[in-house]
Parts: sequence; C-alpha cells; structure tokens
Amino acid sequence: MSQINNTSFHNNPARKKPSSKGKAEGQKGRRTAFIIGSVVIVLLLTIIGISLYITTVAPFRRTIIRVDDTTINMDYFLMRTRFADADPMEMIKLLTNEQLVKMGAPRYVAEVTPEDVDQKLRDVARGESETISESEFKEWYRQLLNQMDLSDSEYREIATTSLLASRLHEYLAERMSTVAEQIHVYNILLKTEEDAEEIRVRWEAGENFTDLAREVSLDEQSKENGGDLGWLPRGFLAGGFDEVAFNLSIGDVSEPLIYLSEPTSSEAEIFYYLLMVSEKAEAREIDEGPLQILEAKLLDDWLLEEKDFYEVEWNYNSEIHAWLHWQLLKE
Repeated sequence: MSQINNTSFHNNPARKKPSSKGKAEGQKGRRTAFIIGSVVIVLLLTIIGISLYITTVAPFRRTIIRVDDTTINMDYFLMRTRFADADPMEMIKLLTNEQLVKMGAPRYVAEVTPEDVDQKLRDVARGESETISESEFKEWYRQLLNQMDLSDSEYREIATTSLLASRLHEYLAERMSTVAEQIHVYNILLKTEEDAEEIRVRWEAGENFTDLAREVSLDEQSKENGGDLGWLPRGFLAGGFDEVAFNLSIGDVSEPLIYLSEPTSSEAEIFYYLLMVSEKAEAREIDEGPLQILEAKLLDDWLLEEKDFYEVEWNYNSEIHAWLHWQLLKE
C-alpha cells in the first residue's frame, strides 16, 4: 500500500509556483486594462455630457442680441417671445430697443426705483377704486404672475424698462417744438402703377386733381374731400414720401410712389400714391392730429438715432428660427 502511494506521488509531481516576474507582469496587465477601461468610460461620459450640453443646455445660453458688452441669451429671448406671443424678429427689435433705453435714457431722466415700480403696480391694481389693502394687492399680484407665467424678478424687470421708456417719451414730448415747416398735401391712392400713370396723364391733360381723387382714389378717409390730407409737417410722411412731397412745386403732382400695406409681412399688399402740394409754409403751428402722431413717433425716432452710438449685433438665422419655433410649439 505504501509502495502504491509512493509511486503515485512520484508520477504526479507538484505544480511549480509562479515566479515573481510573472506575478509583476500579470498585475501590470490588469492595471493597464483597468486604466484603458477607465479612460474609455471617461471618454464615453464626456461625449455623452457634451452631447447633452449641446442639445439641451447650449442653445439656451446662445447669445441672440449684443449691444456693446451687454448680451441677451436665448433663454431670456424665448421667455419674452412666449410671454408676448410675438414674432421672433419683432421681439429681437423690441429687446434691442429696451436695451438702448436702459443704456441711454439715464442721460435724460431719473432711474426707475423699486418703489416706483411698486407704486405703478398698486395704481394698476387699484383701478378706479380709491384704496387697495395690502392683502388685496398681494393676491392681485400673485394672480397676475400666474396668468403671465413670469417670476417676480422677470415681471419687475419688464415693468422697470417700461416706466423708464415712458419717462423718456414724456421728456422728449415736453421739448418737442409745435411749430414746423409744413406743406398742404392731397393724395390719390391706386392699386396698380398703370392706374397711377393713367390718372397722372389725365391730370397733365388738364383734369382737376381733387376731382380725380373723388372719382378713383382708394383712400376712403380722404376721397370725399378730394384727397385732402391737410397740413403736414416735415418728418410726418413715411417711406420716402416726405422728401418727395417737400421737393414738389406748388400745384405739381408726383410720379407714382409705391406703398406696401405691411412692409414687414410676406402678405403685404402693393399700392401706388400720387401726391400734390397746394401750399407751403416755412413755419406753421402743427395741427392736433399730426402733432399727436409725431409725438407717438418721438421714442422711435430717438431709438433710431441712439442705435448709432452702440455696436449692435443680432445672431439669428434659419436654424435658430426653426429651433425657437420648435421650443414654442413644445410649450
């Protein structure tokens, strides 16, 4: 029995123990594999993170408007567009103008304080009532924010800019001259250039301009008065008409002037005007109607001039337009 055991022992020698060199190489291989695996995981997570940032975060941080060093990003632009239910291009113009007011108005009028905003809000909340309690005001304001889907800070920022623009407009109106160079203008509005040319030929042949206006003009407001628009100050007529009209000699009629009913719309209708000047005055008191219209334009005229003092950039293209509309539809 012992011989069998000994034979057995010698026929199955024990395994050799691995050398220290082999152990080191194995550990090194495992470390290498671990490092490579970790790097791959980090790269994958980085790629996923960058992808998520590009698709979910970056678009909202994209700068849409820059006025000098001040920028307006997509997240704020989207919020204001949604709040106003506005056309994006109109919102770009509005936000640019608001920034110009913020930067330029303090040269002329006092800054709007939080107390000014509070007072204005209470005036609106009170309505025709003489007083409003604090609890009533807070409830009114809470419902207002819920209805508009704005935070307190967002709404106050809009209200502050609105008050500042209102103060600036009042400042400009107080300093506006009510005496100006003026012309007495008559007009005929027609649908096609051919129609306008035909009517001008009839006038050249001796027909009376006011009679022609009563017969063919599409301007319902002035047609019955023979196309009479009254006395108009310089700067009143838009679309290049002002320069044409003031350069006309008394009794002369302009060439057909093209007019777009809605210049910013793709569905704008095209019309043609003929203008005639019957009188001129170098200095005349502006009538109430034109005066109110000129006062309404004061802030727009100021903004147009103010824009030249700043570097204004718009970052808006068809791709951004499509993404923005997708966000608005989602919400």
